[in-house]
Amino acid sequence: MRSAARVAEGDADDPLLAVRFAIPGPPRAYVERRRLTARLDRGAELPLTLVSAPAGSGKTALVASWATKRQAPGGTGWITFEERDTPATAFWPHVHESLRQLGVALPVARYDTPRAHSRMLTRLAGALAGQTHPVTLVLDGYELATTEESNDIDFLLRHTGERLRVVLLTRVDPVLPLHRYRLAEMMTEVRMADLAFTEEETSRLVRQSGISLSATSISALTHRTRGWAAGLRFASMFLERSHTPDEAVDQLAGDTGNIAEYLMSEVLQTQPGRVRALLLRTSVVDVLQPGLIEELAGRSAGRTLASLARGNMLVEALSDHPGWYRYHPLLRDLLRAELVHRSPRGQVRLHKKAAQWYARQGFLRSAVGLAAAVGAWSDASAYVIDDLAIGKVLLGNDPSGLDDDLRKMPRDVKDPAASVVRAALALADHKTDRCAEELGRIGETAAPESAHSRAVELSADIVETVRSGLLDDPETVAHADLAQEELGRLEREKVVAHPELTALVQASKGMALLRDGKIDDARESLASAARLRAPGCDALTVSCLGYLALIESHQGQLRRAQDWASQSRSVAQQTGLPSVGWPPAAEIALALVSAERYDLRASREHLRAALRSYDVSEDPVIQASSAIVQARLLRARGEEDQAIDLLETIGTRSQGKAGWPGEILQLEMAMLKVVRGEPEVAVRMIDQPSDRDEASRSLVLGHAQVELEDWVGVEKSVSAILDHDDKEIPLKTLVGGRLLEVAYELHRRQPGRARIALNRSLRLAGPEDLRRPFREAPPAVRRFLETDAAPSDQKALLGSVVDSGREVLTQRSTPAGSSTNEMRDEGYLAPLTVKELEVLGHLSELLTTEEIATVMFISVNTVRSHVRNILRKLAVSRRNEAVRRARDLSLIPG
Repeated sequence: MRSAARVAEGDADDPLLAVRFAIPGPPRAYVERRRLTARLDRGAELPLTLVSAPAGSGKTALVASWATKRQAPGGTGWITFEERDTPATAFWPHVHESLRQLGVALPVARYDTPRAHSRMLTRLAGALAGQTHPVTLVLDGYELATTEESNDIDFLLRHTGERLRVVLLTRVDPVLPLHRYRLAEMMTEVRMADLAFTEEETSRLVRQSGISLSATSISALTHRTRGWAAGLRFASMFLERSHTPDEAVDQLAGDTGNIAEYLMSEVLQTQPGRVRALLLRTSVVDVLQPGLIEELAGRSAGRTLASLARGNMLVEALSDHPGWYRYHPLLRDLLRAELVHRSPRGQVRLHKKAAQWYARQGFLRSAVGLAAAVGAWSDASAYVIDDLAIGKVLLGNDPSGLDDDLRKMPRDVKDPAASVVRAALALADHKTDRCAEELGRIGETAAPESAHSRAVELSADIVETVRSGLLDDPETVAHADLAQEELGRLEREKVVAHPELTALVQASKGMALLRDGKIDDARESLASAARLRAPGCDALTVSCLGYLALIESHQGQLRRAQDWASQSRSVAQQTGLPSVGWPPAAEIALALVSAERYDLRASREHLRAALRSYDVSEDPVIQASSAIVQARLLRARGEEDQAIDLLETIGTRSQGKAGWPGEILQLEMAMLKVVRGEPEVAVRMIDQPSDRDEASRSLVLGHAQVELEDWVGVEKSVSAILDHDDKEIPLKTLVGGRLLEVAYELHRRQPGRARIALNRSLRLAGPEDLRRPFREAPPAVRRFLETDAAPSDQKALLGSVVDSGREVLTQRSTPAGSSTNEMRDEGYLAPLTVKELEVLGHLSELLTTEEIATVMFISVNTVRSHVRNILRKLAVSRRNEAVRRARDLSLIPG
């Protein structure tokens, strides 16, 4: 290959001759990039190869490596222009000199007049066209910025018989008809995106520098530098000096060291003062978009940014959003540091200005983030409240990271909006006392009546509704009604709807109504919340559907319960919620359904799945329901004593706020007392009337009266049940009432009437496959079933229930090779609390009591109390047994 590398250097003292003809040598650590050299090879077959990218992108190193190794018959000439503003009068002499060195026969030419210049171009084009092989000319650093120069190069490219190949290395696109060249397929382009190092190339580069980095760090380094060659080389120098290069990658920034000096001299200081000011003012945000650009830097800022992006100034235009821009991360670091240095107050003002613009456009996360970054917490809180985004804070699952910024807010910010936001954050963490404390501060800083103050009041009402719902406060429904009324008013005024707030209020109200035993009203509120499917409320929707399933399972509407549970599980799967132990309410409902159908194995499996969820121990309804399932499974095995102990434990824990969960526990325990042969105790337990579920109380009382042979009382209990409308009482209670009627008629020696009552119970139970009432019917009724009293069309429902006496005995016996504690091995006596599960995890790590206390920031005595509870609930006596049992139950990792 013939090369211009042997041509003498230009005279450095003459600014007109500030050029170099030699091909530059490779940098200290150069990575061969075949994907790009292959593109240059393809480009060498076309008239023009344009390599256009910002300073430090590796243009020269790439093309120099390619030119050095290239075996082209016509040769490759190289001209490096040391001065970016080299005048045109100095350009053509150097081109002539380089071409002569490549063997192009050129006469002596003049350039001083337009006519002479035109003659020179004509002769030059003719000389090149007469070459046997194409000649390649590399122009490094010369900017074709005028129309005259561009026309000259265009003339040569079109009139040399394709014997001239120009490779142009520039920071700014030349004023050439590039669109025409692209259309005619006359050019190849290599730009910043092409020159950016891939992760594999970054890995080779740092290895050549003797640096060892993990794959994660390589990825982070490539992303941080955007593959910018200069940034990577400076980063390598920085990492070479570090003893822990993987950690040093996170410290890499553009506002210090060599990177800052390079960016300052090669990028920032090359721009006019007005452009530097624009860059500084717009650096406070990560992505610039129309409207925000003008807000920060004036009306013409958009055009200036477009020009900078075209000029390869480390300003990137986002292709999928016309008019949007962002700065290279390292340049942005430098600009922000320079802005703070020059004007700290100006930086704060710009942050606030950008935050206000984002808030007006509805970009809440960006508004809050910018305000928080400069400590403008009152502004950040106001944006949340005025946008009525308190639901996002309460739900605590906003994917944008809104909570992360708000949690940095100091407690001493005295502002009503800030107090409400802090209260919501506390509630999201289940810190109800802290929430109440923050809500109490609002009155201390009450603001005049305004749209903002009304938003503060509504947000506070919603937070208080959710808080009181968690505490089983009797005022929850009243709080919910007030909040719902205000939300309805906003909708009527055509304010932007916030379905997540309505869902939160309705769900809290529904749970309060459920705990109070107002089943129909609870069902309506929970269904309303679930139907909304509000954005960001996936977990809430799943819970509401699960509780609807739980309601129907307690009511005996087993098919409906299955439908709700199926929907709850489906939404959980679709939205990526935890796959283990979630949703707990739906799993408990399915466990109840299976128990009612006397599918004990399935019931145990659903119970086990539910007990893996931390949420089981948080809600009294789920607590009571899971305890009832466990008690029924224990009863099926004849372990009534253990079942009663379990229910007493749960009942004791909920003293003072029993409500409906306490009542269903009491009814279940009273029935177990009857089974254990203590009907008098059962009667005393339920002798207090209740307006919640009098029919179910009458059912338990009727069973006790059968045991006591109080047949007058049985008749009254049956009447008390059957006098209700069928739709007013749970189906299982109605079926149980009919079976009590069977027992009563059998006592009166009226088998015909007994058979009629039995048929009615079977017709009621058939559609739901309800079997448990028949399994647990009084002995006389079970014997009556054995006499083939049931009609043939009901045999499928009863199955082996007709042999119920023998079945129960079989259930109470221990299968060969099984442990008598099998039930306890498959479940446990009571759900563990979140703290108990945390202690259990530390026990599995073999931590001592003192070490656990230190890790959890609690006292040693508190740890011991948790350990005692764990041992009792898991029915074991030693810590290592508790760990083994917990692993068997999948409560902790195996």
